Amino acid sequence: MEHAKISNDQVIAVVGLGPLGRGIAACCLSRGFTVVGIDREEKHREELRSFLPEAAAHCLEAGVMEAADATQWDTRLKLSGDLAAIKNAGLVIEAIPETLPAKKILLQQMEQFIPAGVLIGSNTSAFPITELQDGCVHPERVFGMHWSSHGHVTRFLELTPGENTSAEAMKLAVKFAEQLGKEPAVLKKDIPGFLCNRIAYAMYREAVHLLESGVADAEAIEASFRNSVGLWAPMCGPLRVMDVMGGGAFYAESIKGVLPTMANSAELQPTLQSFIDQDAKGPKNNIGFFDYDEDEAAKWAERFTASILTTRKYQDQYIPTDESAGDQSAT
Repeated sequence: MEHAKISNDQVIAVVGLGPLGRGIAACCLSRGFTVVGIDREEKHREELRSFLPEAAAHCLEAGVMEAADATQWDTRLKLSGDLAAIKNAGLVIEAIPETLPAKKILLQQMEQFIPAGVLIGSNTSAFPITELQDGCVHPERVFGMHWSSHGHVTRFLELTPGENTSAEAMKLAVKFAEQLGKEPAVLKKDIPGFLCNRIAYAMYREAVHLLESGVADAEAIEASFRNSVGLWAPMCGPLRVMDVMGGGAFYAESIKGVLPTMANSAELQPTLQSFIDQDAKGPKNNIGFFDYDEDEAAKWAERFTASILTTRKYQDQYIPTDESAGDQSAT
């Protein structure tokens, strides 16, 4: 781990070119890196190639890339169906679907092709990194790298060490995230679900509880959340907002009175279990909390993308990443 950062003349390998993998590859391209995209399915490789113009347009609209840079993407992207293509990479990002055995096998296979000093970031939102490290020859180089949808423009990135991840690997991972224009949230220890999912899952459980309890219908729950949390979420997290919107004492008193009535079951709620049983995919198969015909599905996809691009521009204008990085040292 001699390098303070990943230099732009090094190759970034992205293994797994589904929707998240495509965004990861586009993000790296937008920051001047050469990318080798690897997927056994030719269809996925071609989908990445076809996605590049749309991704470049997003990056330009969000202001995260100069217009001239988009013309160079094709020359800096290599595609392969062979895992051995990672052999010259300076950093490898694993982004295959969330199946623990498959991810573990893949990480171990990767080690056959790259030197011990090359880092491996695993894009997972569910599995403890320590479990992914199990069986690796060099577990100290493996870390969690949780991306979000539209990863080519969001500032979101969670970096998680496993029990065996070295401090040097995490320092280099943080530097690389900053090179990508991210505002990395760095965990101090491994925990299932990491940060955003644990906070979000508690919120989802309470929202479903309110719905099932007959407190309000889905439309009212949506409106209440959008028009309250939606106002401050791009600027403040749940801790900062307590500071600036009245102080911890005020919120603590309010929370104390409500906690006994909030959902706290460790069991999955009936509504969510029914979604598993029906393979609910929201707009994709019109099974969810709301109804979606083809036009409605397209409208929400467009709104979602527009919101992400607008939020990125807002955050870069009012909360620069260098200012946000300083906040991580706060207690």
